[in-house]
Amino acid sequence: MRIFKSTFFLSIVIAFVSCTKVDDSAVKGAFSNGIFIVNEGPFQTGTGTITYFDPDSNLLKQDVFEMVNGRPLGNIAQSMVVYNGKGYIVVNNAGKVEVVDAATFKSEATITNLQNPSQFLPIDDQKAYVSDWIGHIAVVDLNSNTVSKTIPAGTGPDAMLKSGNYVYVANTGGFGADSTVTVIDFTTDKVVKVIKVGDVPTGLVADGNGRIWVLCKGIGYASWPQPGDTPGKLARINPVTLEVELTFLFLSTMDHPDKAVVNKQKSFLYFLNNNGIYRFNLTLNTPVPELLFQGRAFYSLGYENKTGYLYASDVKNFVSNGVVLRLKSDTGAVVDSIEAGIIPRGFAFPN
Repeated sequence: MRIFKSTFFLSIVIAFVSCTKVDDSAVKGAFSNGIFIVNEGPFQTGTGTITYFDPDSNLLKQDVFEMVNGRPLGNIAQSMVVYNGKGYIVVNNAGKVEVVDAATFKSEATITNLQNPSQFLPIDDQKAYVSDWIGHIAVVDLNSNTVSKTIPAGTGPDAMLKSGNYVYVANTGGFGADSTVTVIDFTTDKVVKVIKVGDVPTGLVADGNGRIWVLCKGIGYASWPQPGDTPGKLARINPVTLEVELTFLFLSTMDHPDKAVVNKQKSFLYFLNNNGIYRFNLTLNTPVPELLFQGRAFYSLGYENKTGYLYASDVKNFVSNGVVLRLKSDTGAVVDSIEAGIIPRGFAFPN
């Protein structure tokens, strides 16, 4: 009888542990396995939103921030980064960064004392940088989620890249035009150099050899040519000397390349230009642009390491929901499309 009781008790324990394990995997979070699409929302009115998409199950959920937290995200959603299990959502016009649990999307904090924030860059577990179009980089204490100090930058600092010993900041010019990259020693938070690269630098990637590639948009817009427009440029910075060692100049003032992303192997730089998706082979001594896809006015571009797919957004008419196309990065072939919110402008992929 004693043996029976022990066996019965052991069975109950095993069953309980088994159920607990299943439950643990089930409660990891509704948003644990997918990617996030950042939607600007209507300009000056309304709110930005976040779309969640799980590529494995094709599960799609719109406006997950308000759905979970019962309040709007704010105007205009600019970018998002997933780091250490948290999502950091930059909201430009609202002058803040919303911090959420990346798995559940429950709000954990709001980082304020920002004016026109654009991009969020984790430095380590203790601090992050936020580029602010007012002309500086805000240093954020990740323990308290507060701005501890600022670092001067150029006009309209935007994209940032941490590589080697430095953080590189693309100074786009904001509503004007800058042509520089600010280099910051992230251990001291001090500017070590300002490098002139080309008009309106918007994208930064590092290749497999640690060299820094800067995609410069040039002055102007392809759909609205004006006197004084300048063509785009690709510049390569030596990470040791911090000098520009190679440049590729686009031929026409109608060429304004934008939205640079790099593949997992760090061998190809992808970008948007003139209703197409192009790429540079960064392993070549003299890289030239190669057309992958033509015929759609994309607004943003992303690269997912897990699948090797490109994500490109079509904002439609800027007032209704846009769509995101997934494409094969080797051929440019369209895989499928995803409905997004109003003006999809960026992507956040799991670590």
